[in-house]
Amino acid sequence: MAEKGRLGVNHPLFQERKTLLFVMAIGSPIAFATWQILLNNFVVEVAYFDGLEIGILQSLREVPGFLAFTVLFMLMFFRQQNFAILSLVLLGLGAALTGFFPSIIGLYITTVIMSMGFHYLEAMQQSLSLQWLSKEEAPER
Repeated sequence: MAEKGRLGVNHPLFQERKTLLFVMAIGSPIAFATWQILLNNFVVEVAYFDGLEIGILQSLREVPGFLAFTVLFMLMFFRQQNFAILSLVLLGLGAALTGFFPSIIGLYITTVIMSMGFHYLEAMQQSLSLQWLSKEEAPER
């Protein structure tokens, strides 16, 4: 049992399925929008990207989306709920680290980390929503 006041994975708040779906539904757009706003200003003013580097960055951002089918492989090793949490952490970590690596390679790496989290999270969120919500609840959620 989790200690009082400590928020671990075993905390009752994280055991409630709808709470996890809510956190994923809020966390994903906030992290992605934050990354996008930061990136649009940051790459030009601090990292001095031109059109070529921005094009490569956006192309790299889509590679994990193209490879999102690999989520099936990952589910051989992780439970869906745990993989969804890991994906949310990757999304947040990639977005949070973006400002700390103002180099071409640093921004490319943080973009791929963020994108992996985003694309895997989207797949897991939809799957878990369909499993955990009733047929009546699913359309409105």
